[in-house]
Amino acid sequence: MTRLKLLTVSAILLTLCGPLPVHAQSENSLDKTFTEILDGAESYQEYKVIKTSKLRDFRSAMYDSLTSYKSTITSLQTELSSVKQEMEDLKNQFNEVQQTLQNSQANSDLISFLWFDMKKLTYSIFVWSLVALLIMCLVIMYGRIKHVCGVVKRVKSAYSKIVEDYRNQRFQATENQIKLRRELQTALNKLESVQGIEH
Repeated sequence: MTRLKLLTVSAILLTLCGPLPVHAQSENSLDKTFTEILDGAESYQEYKVIKTSKLRDFRSAMYDSLTSYKSTITSLQTELSSVKQEMEDLKNQFNEVQQTLQNSQANSDLISFLWFDMKKLTYSIFVWSLVALLIMCLVIMYGRIKHVCGVVKRVKSAYSKIVEDYRNQRFQATENQIKLRRELQTALNKLESVQGIEH
């Protein structure tokens, strides 16, 4: 873009300022020559008598100026055509770069995931939805595990209580059996002693 601006400014400057020195110099030279011809001409009543040789010189100088003008115009037209062509080339290059940039931006907006190309927004929504689903599953699993742990703890506590009650009842039953055996043995001993007295 800097080169394009530089070429445009150069073309404008060449167009506006290029022919000025030549034009001014030729105009001054022609005006001076014409003034000299008039001043050097002889007067006859209200007419001026001018030598044909001086008119030929003036015509030659005028033709030289016209040739210089034509050459300058042709050169400027050639330069202008060259500048236009370069501007067109730069414009085409700019369009190509812009198209490449748009394609690059379009490609950068896509992400390949599981053999599919998807936009970054869609990918972000999918990933965060998956993360939210996993977090929800973990929360549910944690709640269920905590519930199961509570149930297991209550079952263990109930089982321990039942075992303790069973041991206590077994101990009491054993004590009762021992007590009953002693009482039975005492009763048998009394019965034997009574039978021994009767005999």
